[in-house]
Amino acid sequence: MLYGPMTEEQVTQILKDAGCPAEFIGEYRLAMEAKDVPRQLRLLGMYRCGMLERVHAEQKRLDCLDYLRYRLEKQMKEGRAEK
Repeated sequence: MLYGPMTEEQVTQILKDAGCPAEFIGEYRLAMEAKDVPRQLRLLGMYRCGMLERVHAEQKRLDCLDYLRYRLEKQMKEGRAEK
C-alpha cells in the first residue's frame, strides 16, 4: 500500500464510512483545500473523541445488562429462579 496524497473523493468516502455528517465533511474539506493540516487533525481528533464517548456510554449500558444477566444466571444455578 502506497502512502501518497489522497483525492478529495477518497477522503470524502472515508469520512462518510466513518459516519461523519455532511456538515463535518464540508468543514474538513475546507481545511483540506486550504492545506491546513493542523485544522484537519483537530477536526478529526474532536470527532474521534465524540465517537469514543458514545462507545463508552454504550459499553456502560452493555455492562448493566450483563450484570443483570449474571445475577439471573446465578439465581438459576442456585435453584432460586422461577420459571
